[in-house]
Amino acid sequence: MSDVVNHLIQVDISPGIQVGGFHYAVDTSKEAHKRLRASNVHGQCDFFNQIISVDHDLNDVEFSSTFIHEVIEAVNYHYCADNIAHDQISQLEFGLHQVCESLGVRFGK
Repeated sequence: MSDVVNHLIQVDISPGIQVGGFHYAVDTSKEAHKRLRASNVHGQCDFFNQIISVDHDLNDVEFSSTFIHEVIEAVNYHYCADNIAHDQISQLEFGLHQVCESLGVRFGK
């Protein structure tokens, strides 16, 4: 069996996602880009307004990985009482991103 995926499914996240019964909008606007760059981050999860922001200037792989990271942040907030440490969230991000990529799934702009 080959480790190379011959096709890639780019999942459109622009409609947003559901986490814990809440609809999270996904913001990839120029305003989000400016705000994220000013904070020196690639993404951000606003739990109170249910908005996941991802910098649209990232390459496709970084964008997908950052989106996964912010989804884990939302899951941590709603299901784990915000008890997962940020380092562990990053480790989960890298692992889940690798699984998604190996299955040919990427989250896109």
